[in-house]
Amino acid sequence: MPVIYPNLELLHADDFADFANWHHEGVGRIAAGPEGGMRLHCFGSRQGGQGCMAFFRPVLPDQVAFEYDLIVRSHGGLVINYLAIRGIKGEGLIEDIERMPPRTGIMANYYSAKWGLQSYHMSISRFNDKGVHTETSNWRRNPGSLLVGHGIDPCKEIGRRYHLRVVKDQGHCQLFVDGVFAHGFVDRDTTSLPIPDTGRFGFRLIGSDVMADIFAFRVWRVATAPEVWKVAQG
Repeated sequence: MPVIYPNLELLHADDFADFANWHHEGVGRIAAGPEGGMRLHCFGSRQGGQGCMAFFRPVLPDQVAFEYDLIVRSHGGLVINYLAIRGIKGEGLIEDIERMPPRTGIMANYYSAKWGLQSYHMSISRFNDKGVHTETSNWRRNPGSLLVGHGIDPCKEIGRRYHLRVVKDQGHCQLFVDGVFAHGFVDRDTTSLPIPDTGRFGFRLIGSDVMADIFAFRVWRVATAPEVWKVAQG
């Protein structure tokens, strides 16, 4: 069941007058879209290979909600959101890049323990490399790409504008699309590593030809929901 997290304070807003707030890794292009916004385009790759990465530069706290509008223009791949991505030992994804194993934008760079990053990530608009929709949307925890949640992918239409809201409260994450709860999970497994907490937000596009336009990116502070953890612990 969804938990309502009211927006308390606007931490960041980006309407993409330029892309100074975004750090690009991997392949593909970041450019202005014809209707404004930030256009990401990955082409000539394959799933698991080099993707088009765009990471929001500010380091973000826990208990946040991300909102943005998304139009997927082509369906030869999928879109991924990264939440709270940083080094396992506290390294910054961007500022400490020279201290970490070199990344080329392949998927393993962001989930394999060899590269030393932790995060949650979620896949949406999941088409395979041939352009066939896979129906599902997954939440994974890194390092390890551990499946912690999944549901039906609500972003199936090419050219349609969707409004997404992604909420993170410690190990409780939720996805809402056009104001409707899609799916989420509760993760409280600290047996090997702490729950991903602070870090950066990022986009990844991966596939043979996938293009997406992002509009009206917002980051809101929210309060933790004690009832979630009472239920989880009960």
